[in-house]
Amino acid sequence: MSELTIRTPDQLTQVVERLVLTATEKLDLNRRMANHARQFFRAQIRAQRDIDNNPYQSRTRRKRVALKDGTTAKNTVNNRNMLMGISKALRTKADDKSFEVGLAGVAGRIGQEHNQGSQLSFTTRVNGFFDSKTGRWQGGRRVKQNYTMPQRTFIGWTPALERELLAMAAEHFTTDVES
Repeated sequence: MSELTIRTPDQLTQVVERLVLTATEKLDLNRRMANHARQFFRAQIRAQRDIDNNPYQSRTRRKRVALKDGTTAKNTVNNRNMLMGISKALRTKADDKSFEVGLAGVAGRIGQEHNQGSQLSFTTRVNGFFDSKTGRWQGGRRVKQNYTMPQRTFIGWTPALERELLAMAAEHFTTDVES
């Protein structure tokens, strides 16, 4: 018997379509597989590891630091709080033909940039100051800058996830045959 190797999510979808299931059973299976994939990605983000189980830079809570004017602020130095809130932005979508796991909201948009390692453009003010009464930067001149985001792949197809999802499909099929 030859071993089945799946290289893309579309191939998994084709395997599920070949199973003799009703539309509601396929929907149930796809919904469970989507939730399992979302839980897998959340666990990897929580562990600060990418999908290949390589660690990210360690992350700690933001610490309050005292400022010169006597107030305090949250310290965001050295990127230790990167990807906070991303796991809450994971969303699933499932129907009787397929399922997907994606990102939603502002945190999701930032997460997509991290996942792809994109280059970002932004403007800052040089020689200006932040006016706390209006909540905006004042004075100075605007300067456009670019930043290449380091790639932190936390959503993607892995052999480990493939095996787990195939096991779920096989388990669903064997429980249907037995009942």
